[in-house]
Amino acid sequence: MTPPEPLPPLLPTRHRSPGERLLHGKGIAAAADGVRAEDWTGLDQSAHLATWWTGSARSSGRVRVGFHWFDSRELDAHGAPPHWHEAGPDGRPAGVAWSRPPTESEIALALCHDDPRLRAAALRLSADGTLPAAALPLVLLRCADTDGTVRGLARPVLGGMLDTAGDATVRALAPLALLLDLRRHGGWAREAVLARTGGIPADAVAELLASRRPECRTAGVRAAESAGLLDAAAAYAMAESEADVSVAGHAARAAARLTRRALDAPGGPTRAAALAPFHAFMAARRDPDLGWAALTAAHASGLLRAEDLARLAVGHPEPRARRHALGTLLAEHDPTPYLDALADARDAAVRRAAVARLRSAGRAGELTRHLADANASVRAVARRELEADGGDAHPVYRALCADPAAVTPAAVTGLAERPGPGDPALLHALTCHPRGPVRARAVGALRMLGALPGGAPVAFADDPDRAVRHTALRAVRRLPDALRACLATAHGDVRAAALDLLASRHGLDWREAVPFLEDPDPRVTRVARRVVGWNASELPLPFLLGLAAPGRPLAQRAVGLALVGHHDDAGALLAALRLADDTDPALRGEARLRAVRALRRLDEEVGGPHGEEIRRLVERHAAALPLWYEEIRRRNRAARRR
Repeated sequence: MTPPEPLPPLLPTRHRSPGERLLHGKGIAAAADGVRAEDWTGLDQSAHLATWWTGSARSSGRVRVGFHWFDSRELDAHGAPPHWHEAGPDGRPAGVAWSRPPTESEIALALCHDDPRLRAAALRLSADGTLPAAALPLVLLRCADTDGTVRGLARPVLGGMLDTAGDATVRALAPLALLLDLRRHGGWAREAVLARTGGIPADAVAELLASRRPECRTAGVRAAESAGLLDAAAAYAMAESEADVSVAGHAARAAARLTRRALDAPGGPTRAAALAPFHAFMAARRDPDLGWAALTAAHASGLLRAEDLARLAVGHPEPRARRHALGTLLAEHDPTPYLDALADARDAAVRRAAVARLRSAGRAGELTRHLADANASVRAVARRELEADGGDAHPVYRALCADPAAVTPAAVTGLAERPGPGDPALLHALTCHPRGPVRARAVGALRMLGALPGGAPVAFADDPDRAVRHTALRAVRRLPDALRACLATAHGDVRAAALDLLASRHGLDWREAVPFLEDPDPRVTRVARRVVGWNASELPLPFLLGLAAPGRPLAQRAVGLALVGHHDDAGALLAALRLADDTDPALRGEARLRAVRALRRLDEEVGGPHGEEIRRLVERHAAALPLWYEEIRRRNRAARRR
C-alpha cells in the first residue's frame, strides 16, 4: 500500500494585530508582520493603539489585598501593557510599571507607547545594555517622534546601535528611513541611515514603490527622484498608472521638477522634446485632480511659456485646467498673439476673455463675428465692447436674421436680447423657417419680448421639431386651458409634459388622467399612472384587467399590473397569472412575484366570475410555482446582503 503524501506545512496565522501579540508576550520579530518599512510602522501604530486603549480603559485606583495595597492595574498582568505610576502617598517614587528587568515585548510596547514618558524610559535602557538589538527599527521610528525629549534620547541611541550593526542590518533600515522622511522630524533619521549606506539604495526604492500603502509609494517616488532613478517620462507614466490620486500627484510634481532639471542641465534636450511627455500626459489623463496637480507643478517649475498656456487654455479637456491656464496667461503674459486661437476655443470662458481684449488690441472690427456666439455671456461681452467702440449691435442682428441662409439660432436670441421696434414681425417670419432650432429660438424670442399670440403656443406644440414643442410648452406652463389643448396633440412627449404640468401645477383631478392610461405612447401612460396613484381602487376591475391583458402594449400591461394590485387579491392574482409568461423579462418577473404574494394571501379557493380562469392558470403553472418561490427567496437574500 502506497503511503499517503504528507500534507503541506501550515502557514503562520495572523489572527491578532501586532500590538495584541506584544501584549501576549511575543517578541518583536514574532509580533511584526514582516521586515518591510510598512510592517514596522504598522507595528508602531498597532502597539500605540493597544497601549492607548488599554491604558485609557483601565482604572488606576488602589486595591487592598490582604494586608497590602496595590495599584489595580498591577493585579491583572495578562494583556496589560507597561504604564506609568505616579508617586504614592507612602513615598514610592514615580516610574514605569513593568517587569524587572523588562521583557522584550514590554520594551517594544514602551517604545511605541501612547505616553511619551514610557517611550523615554525605554530608550534609557540602552545605558545598561538592556535594549535588545531587535528594537533597532523602533528606535529609528522614535528619532522622528513628535515629542522633543523622546527624539533627543533616541538619536544618540540610534547612533550607537548603528555603529555596532552590520552593513546588511543598516541597509535593511533604508526603506524605513526613506519612509520617515515624509514626517516632520524624519530628515535626521534619513540622513543618519543613508550616511552608512552611502546613498539611497535602489532596492530600498523598489521596495517602497511596490508597497500596497500609498504613503510608502509616495516615499518611493521622492526617494527615486532624489537618487536620480527616475526621469520625467517615467514619472509621468507612474502618475498615469497609479491608482491613488495623492501618490499620482506626487509623481506628476516630481516629473515637473525633473523636466526643469533636464532643461537646466548643460547639453540637455530641446525644450520641445523635454515638454513632450508633459503635453502627452495632459492630453491622455482622465482624472481632473491629477491634471490640475501636473499643471500647477509645471507652472511652479517655470516650464510653461505663453504658447504652452494658450495651447492648454484652448485644448485641454478639463475646465479647471483651462481656466487656470487662461488666468496665468492673462496675468503673466501678453495674450495678443494668441487671441485668434482663444476666440475660437470651445470653452465659453476662454472665448469671453479673448473677445474682451479684441478692442484693446486694435481689432474692434472683429467683434461683430462674435455677436452671434452660442454663449450668452460671450454675446454680452461682444455687444459691450462694440458699443464702447461706438458701434451698434442691433443692425448686425437685424441683418443676420433677415437672411434665411445666414441666420443662426444664437443670432435670433441675440436680436431678442437687443430688441428694436420692428423685430416682432421679423421673428414671426422666422417661426416658419425650415430649420427647427431657428424656429425654436424665434418662439423663445417672441416669448421674451411678450409678442407671442395667445393661441400660437398650442399651434407650435404640433411642430415636428422637439425643441420648438418644448419651447411652446414653457410658454403655456401657467395656462391650464392651453395645457388641456396640448393634450390633443399628436406628439406623445407634449401630451406627457402637459399632463404632468396640469397635475403638478394646476391640481388636475385624477379622473381626467384615466383615459390616458390607454395612450399609445408609454411616456403618457407612465405619467397617467402617477396621477391616478392610490385612486386605482376606485377604477372598475374589468377596465384594469383589460389594461393588463397580454395583447396590450408593454407600458399598458405594466401599468395595469401595478394598478390592479390596489383591488382585491383575486384580481391581482388573475392579472399576474396572465402575464407570468410575458415576453418582457422584467414584467414577467414582476408578474410572478405578484402571483406568489397573492397566492400567499388567499386562504381559500377563489370563486366568482374569474374563479374558473384562475384555477386553470394555477394548474397550468403548478410545476413552476416552487421555482417562483425559490427565486423570490433568492432575491430577498440578495437584498438583505446589500
